[in-house]
Amino acid sequence: MNDIGINAHEDGAGDVSASSFEGRFYDGKIWTDVHSEIVDRTAPPKKKKSFSFLRSSSSSSSSSKIDKIPVPPVFGDGKILVSIPSFRDGQRCGETLLELFKKAKDPDNIVVSLIEQNQENEDDPFCIEVYCKLAGGGNDIYERNGPRPETIKIISNVEAREKCPRNDQIRLIKVHDIGAKGPTWARALGRKILGNEEFCLQIATHSSFVDNFDEKVRNEWLSTNNEYGIISNQPKQRATTMPELSPDQKVPRNCAIDFLEVEKLPHYHSQWADGKVDKLNKPLLAHTWAPAFSFAKCHLEESAPYDGFTPFVSSDVEAFARFARFWTRGYDVYTPTQNIVYTKKEGQPNEMQNEWLTKWKKRKDRLLAKSLLRIRSYLEILGEESGVRLDNMGIYGLGKRRTLKQLNEFVGIELNTEQSRSELLPCGNFRWVPYNSIISPIENLYSNPDDLQPQPIYPLRTDLTFANKYEFNTGTDVSEGDILNNLSVPHSSLKMSSPSQTRGDNIPYSTLFIAWLFGLVLWCYVHVVLTKNVSGIRIKSRRGKNSYKNK
Repeated sequence: MNDIGINAHEDGAGDVSASSFEGRFYDGKIWTDVHSEIVDRTAPPKKKKSFSFLRSSSSSSSSSKIDKIPVPPVFGDGKILVSIPSFRDGQRCGETLLELFKKAKDPDNIVVSLIEQNQENEDDPFCIEVYCKLAGGGNDIYERNGPRPETIKIISNVEAREKCPRNDQIRLIKVHDIGAKGPTWARALGRKILGNEEFCLQIATHSSFVDNFDEKVRNEWLSTNNEYGIISNQPKQRATTMPELSPDQKVPRNCAIDFLEVEKLPHYHSQWADGKVDKLNKPLLAHTWAPAFSFAKCHLEESAPYDGFTPFVSSDVEAFARFARFWTRGYDVYTPTQNIVYTKKEGQPNEMQNEWLTKWKKRKDRLLAKSLLRIRSYLEILGEESGVRLDNMGIYGLGKRRTLKQLNEFVGIELNTEQSRSELLPCGNFRWVPYNSIISPIENLYSNPDDLQPQPIYPLRTDLTFANKYEFNTGTDVSEGDILNNLSVPHSSLKMSSPSQTRGDNIPYSTLFIAWLFGLVLWCYVHVVLTKNVSGIRIKSRRGKNSYKNK
C-alpha cells in the first residue's frame, strides 16, 4: 500500500494548531494528520500557449525513464461544460439549472450538456421546460396535444424557447424514457454535444452549489499541480430549505472498497461517504472517484470516454470501473479542500428514478450481464468465465501508463481474488504513482484488434487535444499521443478521419430522403407499372390465341 507515516487521533480530538498542520482525514474511526508527499511539487504551472502535455522524447536518452512529479498543469480560463443526465427528474433538474447559472461567478463561461430521458405526458415535465419557467422565460416551451395520454404529441414552441434566458448555452439531447439504458449510457451520449470547452464538470440532477463555484473548483484543480488531476468527492447533502451555503472544509471522502457479491466487481457506496477530510491546505490525493461531482480538463473525455457498450450499469458499479480506466492512463483524483457541489436532500423522492432498469427487468438483465462481463474482462476478474477480447475495446479499455498491479497496490485490493480493502488501511497520505509521460494517455494496453468496436466520435469538438490515428492531407505523419497543439500545421488545413467516422453515420438527412424517395419510385415502377404492362400483354396474347381458335 502506498502510504506515508501517520499521526492518529481518536474521533473528536481537538484541532491541531501547529503551523505545519496540513489538514486531516477521517476513515470512520480515527482522525489522521495529512503529511506531504516526499516529492518536489514546486514546478510552476505552464502558461497557456504552444505546449505539450507529454514530456519530449528528446529530453531523455531512455524511453523507460519515469517522471518524478505529475505533468504540471497548463493555465486555463476556458469555458466549463456541465454534464447533466436526467431520467424523469425534470423538476429537480430545472431547479439545478437555475441555480447553476445563478451561483456561477462567470455564467457566460458555462455551457450545459443536458441528456433528457422523459415520457411526454404532463406529469413528466422536461428539465429545460421547468428551467425556462423558473428563469422567467414566459410561455411553455412545449405544447402537448393528443386525444389520449399514451398518444400525446410534443410540439416545440420555438419563440418561447428563444426567450428563455441563456437558451444558447444549453445543448440538449432528448431520449424517450423507454429507450434509456442507464447513467453510463446517457453520459456516453453527452460526447455528441461536447464542444471545444476546456473544462468538464459532471453533476447529478439534484445538485446544489456554493457561490462562485466555477472559480473555486478551477482553483482547486490548479492547486493539484497536475494537468491530469481530477477534483471529485461524494457531494455532501444539504436541506433544500437551507440558507446560503457558508464555507465548509469538512468534505466527504470515500474510503472502503468492497466487492459486490452478484456483480463480482469493486464498489464503494455512491450515495454516501464513509470518511471525510478537514482543514486541508491543498487537495488530497484520493483512491476513489464520485460520478456525482467530477471536474477535470475535457481531454479526460477523449482519453477515458464513457463506455456506451455498458448499458444498464449503475453509478456505484461505474465509479470504480471508470476510475481504473483513467488511472491507468495517468489521471489522478483529489478530494477538494472545501465543499463546492452538494446534493439536495430528498423531499419527495423520485419514484421513477430506477425505471430505466426495473421496467422489463428480465430482458434488461441479459444486457446488464454482458456489460458486467465486459468490465470484469478488462479488470481481469473472470474466474472460469470466457471474457471479451480486450484488443477490440480500443479506447474503452485500460491504458499503458500504469498497470493493474499498481492499481491493486494503490487502492489496497486484489482484483483477481476479489479481496476487499482492509479496514486497517489509512484513508489518505497516498504516494503519487509515477509513470512515463512519453506514453500517451490514449495509448491502449491492448492494441492489436481484429474487429475494433466503433470508437467515440465528437461531432462538435473540432480541436481534439490528442491526435488519434488521423490522416492529414499535408503529408505529415501523426502517431498516437502527438498533441494537435504542437503541430506546425494550422488546424484549418488538417483533414481528419477516424475508423469510426468512415461508417457513413453523418450523411445529411436530405440526401438520405432523396435516396429513399428515388428507391420508392423505382420500386413502384418495377412492381406496379411493369406488372400491369406484363399482365396486359398476357391478356392480349390469350385473347389473340382464343380468337384464332374460334376461326
